[in-house]
Amino acid sequence: MNFERVDERAEEEIRKMLALTSYEGSEFSELYRRGWHFYDYSHMQWAKCGESIFIRFKPKGGFGDCENFVYLPPLTKIENVRAAVEQVVAFVKERGEHACIMALPQEYVDALSGSGLDTENSNPDFEEYLYSPEDLITLAGKKFHGKRNHVARFCKTYEGRYVFRPYTAADKQGLLDLYAKWSEGKEDEGTLMDEFHLLALGLQMTHEGKTFADVMEIDGEIVGFALGEITASNVAIVHIEKGETRFDGIYAAINKMFAERHYQGVRLVNRQEDMGLEGLRKSKLSYRPVKMVKKYVIRI
Repeated sequence: MNFERVDERAEEEIRKMLALTSYEGSEFSELYRRGWHFYDYSHMQWAKCGESIFIRFKPKGGFGDCENFVYLPPLTKIENVRAAVEQVVAFVKERGEHACIMALPQEYVDALSGSGLDTENSNPDFEEYLYSPEDLITLAGKKFHGKRNHVARFCKTYEGRYVFRPYTAADKQGLLDLYAKWSEGKEDEGTLMDEFHLLALGLQMTHEGKTFADVMEIDGEIVGFALGEITASNVAIVHIEKGETRFDGIYAAINKMFAERHYQGVRLVNRQEDMGLEGLRKSKLSYRPVKMVKKYVIRI
C-alpha cells in the first residue's frame, strides 16, 4: 500500500466507493473526519488498492493502547471485507508496528467469521443510533404520541412568530453565538471546542453543497438550528442540533421539520452516539431507533 495525504481527490474517491456500499456509520463523512480533533485530518492518509480504500491516522489524544496508526474499516463492498482487513493486518505486521482497526461494524465482524482475527466491542457509549426516516418525518403511531404533542404545542404557541428556513451565510455568527450560549456552564470543554469547530466547518461546507443546515427563528431571533448531510451510501447524518429550551417543544419541532425537509428517500438516519450521557441517551431512545451501529476493534 502506498499511503498519501487525504485531499479533495481522495475525498472524491471515498465518495465513489462509499456509494457502492451500505455502510451506515459516520466514519466516512468528510465533515466528521475533518471536524473532530481526534482524527487529525491534516495528517490523515489514504491508499487505494484494487476495489478497496484504506484510511489511517494518528489520533490526537490516543486510542486505548494503540501505539501507532489507527485504521478506519476498509471501505469496500461487503464481499471484499475479509480480504481487505487481512491486507491491513499483513501490512502492519510486515512493518513490526502496533496498530488497530477501529469502528468495525457488525457486518464486517460477521464477514470475518472464521478468519482467526480477534475482534472486541469497543466502548458502547460510542455506538450510533439509526432511525427510520419515515418515523422521524411522520411521527405516526402510538409510540410517537408524545412527540406529536410537543410539535403541535410548539406550532400553536408560536404560530405566526416562528420561521424554520434554510441557513444562509448571513446567519453564521448568529449560529455560532447560539452555540456559545448553549455551551455556557458545560464541563467537557474539549468536546465543546471540537463541536464548535465542526459547526463552523460544517457551515462553510454548506456553500460547497456537502452539508445542509436550517435555522429556527422566533420573533426574528435565531433560537435553534440543525446541521446534517447525506452520505454517498444514502444515510443521513445529523451532526449538530441545538435549540433554546425556554421555547417549549423546540427540539421536537426542529427534529421533525428538519426530517421533513431533508430525509425523504434516504435509507436511514444516523443521529450518532450518546457518549454515555444519560440525558442524551434518554432523548435518542425516545425516538425509537431501529438499529444501533456497534463499533468493534481489531488490535494488531
